[in-house]
Amino acid sequence: MKITKIRGLLPFVMGLTVTLSGCDKPEQQVKVERLRPVATLTTAYSAQQRYYEFSGVAKAGLTSRLSFRIAGKVQTLNVAVGEKVKRGQLIATLSPSDYQLELQKSQAALSQAKAEARNASANYGRIKSLYETETASRTELDSAQAGSEAASALVRQAQNALALAEQRLGYTRLVNQENNCLIANSEVESGENVSAGSTVVIVNCGNTTKVETVVSETFISRVKHGDEVFVQFNAFTGQKFKAVVTEVGVDAKGTAYPVTVALAETEAPILPGMAAIVFFKVELGNGGGENVYLPMHVIQAEREHTFVYVLNDNGDGSASLVKTAITIGPFTGGELLVMSGLEVGQVVVSKGVRQLYDGMRVKYSSAVAQPL
Repeated sequence: MKITKIRGLLPFVMGLTVTLSGCDKPEQQVKVERLRPVATLTTAYSAQQRYYEFSGVAKAGLTSRLSFRIAGKVQTLNVAVGEKVKRGQLIATLSPSDYQLELQKSQAALSQAKAEARNASANYGRIKSLYETETASRTELDSAQAGSEAASALVRQAQNALALAEQRLGYTRLVNQENNCLIANSEVESGENVSAGSTVVIVNCGNTTKVETVVSETFISRVKHGDEVFVQFNAFTGQKFKAVVTEVGVDAKGTAYPVTVALAETEAPILPGMAAIVFFKVELGNGGGENVYLPMHVIQAEREHTFVYVLNDNGDGSASLVKTAITIGPFTGGELLVMSGLEVGQVVVSKGVRQLYDGMRVKYSSAVAQPL
């Protein structure tokens, strides 16, 4: 019985020994705070002169939709899409048979009218001689004179009809009227019947390239005819092309207004339809002072207030966020003017703002806000 009790106590004693020995080791697990990284920028004064960009598309200096002035069947189509054409070059022809018959008919009518006019004129001369010898009456003279004048009028009418028939025959030939043209599109095929005025081909002409864009209603008042701008194309990365505003629309398309700029002559192969960005130069400032601008995505709205998150450096590689209310000016098509609430040199969060809160500790790297 004593041996059994001793054996029962052994596990308890051994467990107690292990527990006590474990109490002698210091705790080595230290909880490490995981800080959220954020992108930031440091506020700086922006230059008084800035550029604001709007997307656009390249257009030819002159775009024409060439068409026949008469209806008919296309006999030949002498150009292909992409082909360069010059002034006076034949584009297409209509079957001339119907108009040749009309011309022949007009020629015959004119010959008949001239013959009748000669007879009427001879008759008038004969009656006039008889009247002078008092052999013919005054009535006969007046009738002969009227007949001669009517015959002459019919000759003039026949001459006009012939001229019109000659013109209509000439209209069966479609000729290009501009220099430096490129066939942009062809909308008919040989053998196809076309009506008067229906487009046969579309040509882009001229050395001047235009870019059409739309400008927001809050910015359109800053755009003036003759303003100097520059244009960039996706197809020519890194290149800037000088241009001048030539048209400022007054009829809004939704909440934007159309604006057209003309590029200076360039050797770059800019084609109609190429995507472009138009940069408008604008003088900014309120009374000549310098301003602080921030990208729109940095600024957040809450009810009737706008705010940003300003960073306070903790000196240990982290920073605490301070939710800071600001007052902003009107949107000008690029960035927002900060009228109050921020000072130059303060660091603000530039990305991921919606997932932050006041007092939050973060780690960051800063960049300086640069003007456009």
